[in-house]
Amino acid sequence: MFDSPATQTSSVRTADLLGHLCIFSPVGYDTDIQTVNGASDVVVVDVVDLDADGGTEYDGVWFFSVGLRNALKRYVPDGKVLARIGQGAAKPGKNAPWILLDATGSAADVAKATAYVNRAPLTGPAYSSPAPAKSEQSVEAARILANLTPAQRAAIGV
Repeated sequence: MFDSPATQTSSVRTADLLGHLCIFSPVGYDTDIQTVNGASDVVVVDVVDLDADGGTEYDGVWFFSVGLRNALKRYVPDGKVLARIGQGAAKPGKNAPWILLDATGSAADVAKATAYVNRAPLTGPAYSSPAPAKSEQSVEAARILANLTPAQRAAIGV
């Protein structure tokens, strides 16, 4: 009936997910969150790490990284993104940015995620790819819309 409060060990650091196959379910997006580095936007995500013990779940993970935020915020509140955490190229004097690497093109990755979901049902639509770069968005949006079922189109109001 009741859950115990989350502990410090019930969350995960982005670095711990590097290279891991994950299901990302964005649940919120907040702006102007005060951090030690100043105000920042954050996307709040439920994460299933499919490479850890057959699927380890982390609820309410905060991603401040611009690359992760931009790839996930459009899927708030009902989307599910299947991807691996990666790192882009570092600019001089900066750390390499965190990015999502699309896993929807790998039959093995989709099968692994589907098997997990069939064991532990999640709500919402099927998996989405991470958001494409702005120059690809209109072409990508048309491709995605063309592949939607009537029920999926109705669910998003198209």
